[in-house]
Amino acid sequence: MMQLTLLGVLLVKGVYGNVIGIDLGTEAMKIALVQPGAPLEIVTNHFSKRKTETVVAFVRGERFFGGDAYGMLSRKPTESYARFSPLLGASSDVDAKALLAKSYMPMKIVFNETRGGLGIAVGDKELTIEELVAMILGYAKDITRAYGGQSIKDCVITVPSHATQQTREAVIRAAELAELRVLSLIDENTAAALQFGLDRIFNEKRLVLFYNLGSEYAQASLVEYSAFQDKSAKNKSVGQLEIRGKGWALEAGGYHLDLALTELLATAFEKQFPETVKNQKLRTLPRPMAKIRAAAKKVKEVLSANAEIPVHIPSLHEDRDFSTTLTRADLEKASNDVFAKLTGPIDAAISMANVSYDDIDAIEIIGGGVRVPKVQEILRDFLSAHRANDAPALELGLHLNGDEAMSLGAAFHGANVSTSFRVRKVGLVDISPFSVGVKLSSSADESWAKTTNLFKRGAKYGGKAKTIAFQHDADVVCEILYEDDSMGSIALYNITGVAQFAADMRANIPDAKPKVQLSFALDASGLTTISKAEVSLQLEEDDNTTNGAEIYNNTPNTESETTSIQNSSEDTTEINETNKESANNISQDINATQNTNNNETVTPIKKPKILKRSLQIHTLRSGSRTWSSILADAAESKQRLIEAKIADEHRAKLAEARNNLEAAIYATRGAVNEREEELSIVSIQEERDSIRANAEELEEWLYEANDQTPISEFVEKRSKLVDALALLDFRLSERAKRPAALSAARKALATARANATTLWPQEKPWLSTDDLDDLLSKITKVEQWLDDVESQQSQLPPTADPYFKVADIAPKLKPVAALAAKLAAKPKPIPPKTNETVSINATDNSTNSTVNATRNYPEEDASTDPESWDEL
Repeated sequence: MMQLTLLGVLLVKGVYGNVIGIDLGTEAMKIALVQPGAPLEIVTNHFSKRKTETVVAFVRGERFFGGDAYGMLSRKPTESYARFSPLLGASSDVDAKALLAKSYMPMKIVFNETRGGLGIAVGDKELTIEELVAMILGYAKDITRAYGGQSIKDCVITVPSHATQQTREAVIRAAELAELRVLSLIDENTAAALQFGLDRIFNEKRLVLFYNLGSEYAQASLVEYSAFQDKSAKNKSVGQLEIRGKGWALEAGGYHLDLALTELLATAFEKQFPETVKNQKLRTLPRPMAKIRAAAKKVKEVLSANAEIPVHIPSLHEDRDFSTTLTRADLEKASNDVFAKLTGPIDAAISMANVSYDDIDAIEIIGGGVRVPKVQEILRDFLSAHRANDAPALELGLHLNGDEAMSLGAAFHGANVSTSFRVRKVGLVDISPFSVGVKLSSSADESWAKTTNLFKRGAKYGGKAKTIAFQHDADVVCEILYEDDSMGSIALYNITGVAQFAADMRANIPDAKPKVQLSFALDASGLTTISKAEVSLQLEEDDNTTNGAEIYNNTPNTESETTSIQNSSEDTTEINETNKESANNISQDINATQNTNNNETVTPIKKPKILKRSLQIHTLRSGSRTWSSILADAAESKQRLIEAKIADEHRAKLAEARNNLEAAIYATRGAVNEREEELSIVSIQEERDSIRANAEELEEWLYEANDQTPISEFVEKRSKLVDALALLDFRLSERAKRPAALSAARKALATARANATTLWPQEKPWLSTDDLDDLLSKITKVEQWLDDVESQQSQLPPTADPYFKVADIAPKLKPVAALAAKLAAKPKPIPPKTNETVSINATDNSTNSTVNATRNYPEEDASTDPESWDEL
């Protein structure tokens, strides 16, 4: 059983990494952040919102994300792209085009026959679906970094329960393009169930139905909660959950309620203004339909709390304002087809779990679509009708935040998988809703073919590997596929090295019959892969042939389930299961034989030698796409994303430089005009007029500058403009500070001269004449410099640049200050030590004693802390 986490307090194991859980919805995403020393939290975006729209817009060569891009959907629908995540891993454009046509979205879906994958035409380019999703995931990183998450590399991403392996692999590829490492994928309902169980421990088994109505799908999962005693934690009860059943319905989410209202509004407009649709039907126009879709979404939200709503869309088409009124009854009537699909997922989950409706103990509803009153009414009526009369009624639970539970659960899962955190345990078992098999064939013998089941429907994610074994002497083509033919192939591999092994062995063993073992894993992300491929040959007892193969003892394999595929005379497939229990029985039989009566002679059982060699696994195809095309697409997409990021950074810097120059123009011109009288003291009219003229010229130049203008040109022009005004401010500052600075310097020098000539010769007679003369020499030198610069400055007009700077005075005073401080801190020499003996007669009843005491005379205090120059 996989162990997941409960975050009471996150403790760091030593890795300083952050992990995010991303609930990648069709319409919006939510991000949860877990970082060392901080509680789990939902990341807010640049608009301080807790969810971010999964929309990308390309307008005039610039990329927009989230709320900015969502606003473009109505204004520039042909340049905005949304709802593309369900297309991940799709091998056909038929369903995608049908859905887009129903949505009246102008996105152009392209099926690339060469690489066998979907793309979206963006201008004159074709972007893959993975590339667009990578842009969204990259934006999630930027949001988290801005929120305070620092460097983000690891993540857990949610996927719908019905996501196939092609979809799951496409999500991982998109994350890799965004430079994110996917620690694991997790089903949306499983993540919510984990979040629900984090702070709840059920000592008795409890079945909870999670019903999730999102934007695109309706999903139901039946979850069994229980507890076990953790022996490593003093038998403390640890909560655990197991997914028992799953079900879903496509095109049954809240967005399809929006589309039903879209049809109502479009029809109402056509009836009000029939003359506007004579030549061109409204439903063929992207912008009006985008406005209607946006209005329909708001109408649905309002009707979830109100019985009716007035609808007004200004300038919907041909400058016609559209107004009407819709009621909740109108919504429910128009959405009958969608409502009819809502209960199917519950039936499917109950059937898969093989339980009855009476066994359900509670139901939790999540997702934005469950806010619609009719949805809740349908769920109540359905559950009530399918439960026995004496069974307690089920209340629709709202104990979770229906929008955020999935991302929070994903982040908790990531905290455990990353190994960066130590948290208390919660057990989790998730299952696959699909049955997966394998088909084997041989290029050397077209008549040779074998098929068998690998993982049945309901197989546990992250469980034991499944190994199949068969005798063969040629290379093998292995295809992993769903047993439902309509779902297609998962992957195709070429297993090489079998023929070479057989040839090597037959050099010494002519009748060698190699045994091929292929191991398959169903990992925690729901991906079925070949984990190991080996070929082996069992040798006779005295045969020492190796021919480059490794030698192993023939011990039972207890790490995985093994299926032996053997040929019969009728070329049928016979499957024998060998598990851990049978392996233990073999071991017990051997021990029993060896422990017989000691008086009997027991012949020890010799374990035969087995030669093994690892095989090479070459991926030929993933889904319907060749592996080479996937790698080529990834390289091209990576390069385009790098170029797009560089372009975004350049545009940001260019915009900053433009804004800085524009701000400088207004600020400089305003300062010259507003401070005319003040600046006239230190400048002539021509200087001020020159600054104004320069600002005017730059303003005109700014309007003519474009995206091709070098950033350095903006920076250079701003510097020249700002420096011109800064020079005048410098003159003003120097004029104001100069008198006080000169006065303070002369006063400090006078104090130092008085100390050297009058005070210190009396109070500090130990100071040498040379030191005092040196100080006086330095003082005289600085006084002469001050006289000179002050004289030169007095001959200049106030509009001229200063002859010297106030800042020049301090370095000139520094040698004087250093020597004065040294002399002031020089202590009086310590006089020679003298001993004074004092005799003290102390008499008691038995003894007389004389005590000698030595008194050391202390030196006089001399301050070593120099004061200001005024005090010197």
